[in-house]
Formats: sequence, structure tokens, C-alpha cells
Amino acid sequence: MRQMTNEHGNTVKVVEHIMLSNMWEYYILEAADEDGIAFALVVGDYTEMGSVSMDEIAPYIVSRTVRLHEILPAPSWSWCTDSVPA
Repeated sequence: MRQMTNEHGNTVKVVEHIMLSNMWEYYILEAADEDGIAFALVVGDYTEMGSVSMDEIAPYIVSRTVRLHEILPAPSWSWCTDSVPA
């Protein structure tokens, strides 16, 4: 888990990062529930938060990691310095 903050002071906890073949990025904020629905910050045509079906995006995943110290933050967001792993 790693925290991101935006220019408005909103902070989210990111648990996973997913990249799709169309280069859309999913910053997973809550792991998928029993129905396979996760909550994410999605960077695609627009940047927005919402629910995502992991079953629907699974065929298009080209990168998936929980090693968030290797990932850049979402546009207009920055990693909180106190959550970087040692």
C-alpha cells in the first residue's frame, strides 16, 4: 500500500497498479469484493474514480503490480513521502 495526494489535498491509499493494453492505468484503491468489483482511480480518456469489474479488464491486463515504489503516481497526483517503503 502507498498513499497518493492530489493538488486539492485529497489522499487515497493505493493497493495495486494495473496497466491495460490500451495504456489505461488503474490505481486500485480497494481490492475486489466477492463479485470481482474493485474501486479504482482510472487514468484513461479522463481521470476518474469508480468501480471496475476485474473480470471485464482481465483479458487486457499487460502489467499488474503491488510494488508501487516502482510506479509513477497518477497525473496531478503525487506519492506521499511518508509512505515510501524503506
